[in-house]
Amino acid sequence: MRKPQNLVYGVDDLPPARVGLLSALQQVAFLSALLSVPSIALANLGLDDDQFLRLAAATLFCSGFVLVLQGFGIGGVGARLFYPLQCTTAAIPALVYASSAGLSLAENFTMVGMVGVSQVLFSFVIFRLRAIFTVEVAGLAVFLIGVGLGQQGLFLVLDLPPDRPDAIAHLTIVGVTLATLVILHVYVQSRLRLFTNLIGLCVGMVLSVALGQLDPHDLRLFADARVVDFPRPPLFGWAFNLGAVIPFMVTGFVFALTSMGVQTIAQRNNDRDWKSPDLVSIGRGIRAEGVMHMMAGFLNAMPMVASGGAVALAAASGCTARALAFWTGGLLMTFSLLPKVIGFWLLMPVSVTGALFIFLSTFTTVNGIQLVASRVLDARKVLAIGMGFVAAIAYEPLHRLLDGQVPGLRLFTFSAFAVSILVTVVLLAIFRIGVTRKVVRRFPASGARHDDVANFIEAEGARWSARVDVVQRAAQVTWHALELIGRDYVDPERPVIEVTTRYNDILFDIVLRYEGTAPALASRPPTAEELLENPALAEQLTGFLITRLAPDLKIQRIGSSWELHFRLPV
Repeated sequence: MRKPQNLVYGVDDLPPARVGLLSALQQVAFLSALLSVPSIALANLGLDDDQFLRLAAATLFCSGFVLVLQGFGIGGVGARLFYPLQCTTAAIPALVYASSAGLSLAENFTMVGMVGVSQVLFSFVIFRLRAIFTVEVAGLAVFLIGVGLGQQGLFLVLDLPPDRPDAIAHLTIVGVTLATLVILHVYVQSRLRLFTNLIGLCVGMVLSVALGQLDPHDLRLFADARVVDFPRPPLFGWAFNLGAVIPFMVTGFVFALTSMGVQTIAQRNNDRDWKSPDLVSIGRGIRAEGVMHMMAGFLNAMPMVASGGAVALAAASGCTARALAFWTGGLLMTFSLLPKVIGFWLLMPVSVTGALFIFLSTFTTVNGIQLVASRVLDARKVLAIGMGFVAAIAYEPLHRLLDGQVPGLRLFTFSAFAVSILVTVVLLAIFRIGVTRKVVRRFPASGARHDDVANFIEAEGARWSARVDVVQRAAQVTWHALELIGRDYVDPERPVIEVTTRYNDILFDIVLRYEGTAPALASRPPTAEELLENPALAEQLTGFLITRLAPDLKIQRIGSSWELHFRLPV
């Protein structure tokens, strides 16, 4: 793994304490702004102010805990990457659906633990089902998280009563806050840019005070909030409801796919030579999130999702060090014990919060689009991803239609987010039928030309929409193997080598079949001096190159023929 040039502190670097603390404060300002999501839950679930403060405290504590867990990465739990979790509007539909179905607050928040169970289960199958749970699906999930955040921001900004007397002041605060955020992010090149969100919030808050836009009720709540308070779990109690298992497990499944997308972005940000996601590491990260959500069910905290915006912010600031997880996690857990700090965010007018939501949504949305576009889409994926987008866009009329005609589907159609992801995953699973493609071609043992071999492999790779670097490596290893076998190991009576290629969206298989003797592949290359003394050792060099280009190599005898089987991950 090579550190990209735009990073000052990569994943394995240890930044100075001053840099770590300032970077963590920036991340905390970003993540704490999303405490407005629990305040939305306050309105939807009928929570009082004290319950909101305690809910936000438990949520902050869980957010800090999972960051520390990710940083350590011990015992197969934790990705050893910096990627925080944030509150998200995508979690509210499941909570509201459960409440509308008659669940108490105790049942509602206890069932958050089922989000964790779903994520832990998913973390163990993600590698085996990687052909269905693709980077493109993860990108769609990240995109929808961003769209949901932006929609909520627009709702907070534009949902004004027609006769509201302070509408001009409200829109002025929105415009100034958003302009401050944009100017700092786009035009400022100094270290002030590291604190764009914090400065934007401060400007919006000062302007709100000047224009008298602070809610007197929120001011009293802030004044009455205790300086220090220790959590007393559970907030609402513990109660299990079997009927709510499916909506919360579906939410966990969708969050796991979102995490896959965010972790892919984090891996790509930290590796200049990034080619494809490390699914083993991603599985460990999702497992840590699952453990956190099970703890959230115990404490009664809000469900959270991997934050694409926070990952993008870390990359933009030039510090993606794993050590940042400990700084940020420690601050979040500390602030969870300080109701005054939490109460400050409740003071934030919806005009400031809405502007910030709109600003932050752009990062997450674009990250999702980039993930979808990072792979060449064949006809199957175009249909599956496209149908997912259509389902999200058409959710409102579709939701009303299905509620009226098939009420049982409400378990799966409680949010546009869930419907879109489920439609895409189901279609990809169906489209796996007939996805394996196989082509056979025969080459003369002694007369095969490099261009013929390369053109054959490249033509098949283009037809299958395989990655260019994988196709080029396949062409190289095939040519080297043909050259080695045709020169010394093919039976002169049957001088033909059969090349079979298979592709199934996961692996690019190349099988060379011939009659003759087994090739000897060297484990080390000859030295320059050895080659000068014995030019015949060029065969040893060829054999070594084959093992380097395709480490997953199997040589076996089948009947009267020998097979060389190369397996290249895509």
